[in-house]
Amino acid sequence: MNNNIKTTISKHPILFSLIIIFIFFVFTEIQLDRFLTRFTDAQSASYISGIFLQGFSSIVFVILLKYLGWISISGFTKPKEWKQLWLCWPLILLCIYVIWEFLKSSSKIDTSKPLIILLYLLVFLSTGFYEEILFRGLIMTLLIQKWGSTKKGIYLSVILSSLLFGTSHIINFMTGRALLLPTITQILYAIAFGVFFASCILRNHSIWPAILLHALFDICSDLSAITVNSSFGKVMTVNNTPEEALSSLILALPLLLYGLFILRKVQPCAPDLVC
Repeated sequence: MNNNIKTTISKHPILFSLIIIFIFFVFTEIQLDRFLTRFTDAQSASYISGIFLQGFSSIVFVILLKYLGWISISGFTKPKEWKQLWLCWPLILLCIYVIWEFLKSSSKIDTSKPLIILLYLLVFLSTGFYEEILFRGLIMTLLIQKWGSTKKGIYLSVILSSLLFGTSHIINFMTGRALLLPTITQILYAIAFGVFFASCILRNHSIWPAILLHALFDICSDLSAITVNSSFGKVMTVNNTPEEALSSLILALPLLLYGLFILRKVQPCAPDLVC
């Protein structure tokens, strides 16, 4: 029975990917914060809800990876097995740039709310785990299992998993969290980020740097949510103009090109998915 399930999943990677994305995106949209607001403020409730739902989903993904026998090959490796971590430098540079832009503004972190700041850090850490394990750990590994025996298949797996990652951000428009232009922009630069993270994981032989850097970038990018005049709860206002959208895409394009460039040294995988 177990082998039949594994075989079915392996034979239909795209269908399985779409199903699991749908199930868990519906799950993570559960309005748990409406219940939690009985006990705390709306912002804390939202963060606690995100931490729980994304954290629980991440645990389920890890259990599924273990069931499929893909824990190690999906990137959950020991530090001694990690390689070429320096390849992640472009995103570190981008994080520094984003923080620098924030420091140049008149916005100030509201240090009078330490609990909000802690929950803010934890919710984006849970986002890093959730999105990296789902799209790179599970879905990309599944696609590589199907097509990774050739160089073309490696590129196809990385690009397709990144397209799924990017287009999943349409949920922000569907739920009213963002207008159409910011959502389209987010989809496009998320695809670029997806290619970058996927390529780094395959070169690093580890998913851990991608999880932590993903969380770090998200933390740096949404600091306005924990400022004195917090933007929390408001419709996304970044990239509302074509000029802002173009600027974001120009920043993301080098990550896409860099990811494709470093991917060229990833060799096709053996039957056990060792690349």
